[in-house]
Amino acid sequence: MRFLKNVFSQLHSFILWLMFSVVFWGWIFTIVTDAPAEEKVTVYCYVSEIRDKDLAVALEENRPDGIRMIKVHPFDYVMMNIERMEDGDIFILPESQIETYAELLADADGGAAAGNDGDGGVAGDADSGDMSSSVDGNAAESSDTVDAIVDSSDGFLIYDAAAGSGGAAQYIGYEGEDYYLFLGARSAHLEDGKALEVARRLLDME
Repeated sequence: MRFLKNVFSQLHSFILWLMFSVVFWGWIFTIVTDAPAEEKVTVYCYVSEIRDKDLAVALEENRPDGIRMIKVHPFDYVMMNIERMEDGDIFILPESQIETYAELLADADGGAAAGNDGDGGVAGDADSGDMSSSVDGNAAESSDTVDAIVDSSDGFLIYDAAAGSGGAAQYIGYEGEDYYLFLGARSAHLEDGKALEVARRLLDME
């Protein structure tokens, strides 16, 4: 009986040690398997349900040259500050949260960063990958088509709540309002157009 009492008295310490071990070794694993910012694209989604690993695998099937890893996280993803949300390459936000996270988002002055010009059209060139060539799986036939998709807040409409459809909807649990895709203001892939290329794939996905 005394042995059992000793075991139970130490049970909370064992549980705490076990939890610490899981977090610590998960942290070590992430460090070892991670890629530098120049070789990965990170996507953050403001949703409560997302098949993040499946979406990352699907995006990696046709990843840009020089990119060896694509990561997808919900906004509540935290792992001991190994990855900072501020450095994210792509953000998917509901319309109601755009203003809250405006500091994270590239604006129109970023050119290919936001994908917009100052008049609501789509910016970009052969190097950065013009979004106007492929949106929602269809080639844009005119600037009117593209302008209807690009929101004035410099984001791309990725989920239309009224229509109940949007990009990567089989992976992302959109909820009751329009969602927009933005490139990150501090993305390492604004100049090389690789974040824009992954963004296009997200818009085109079913």
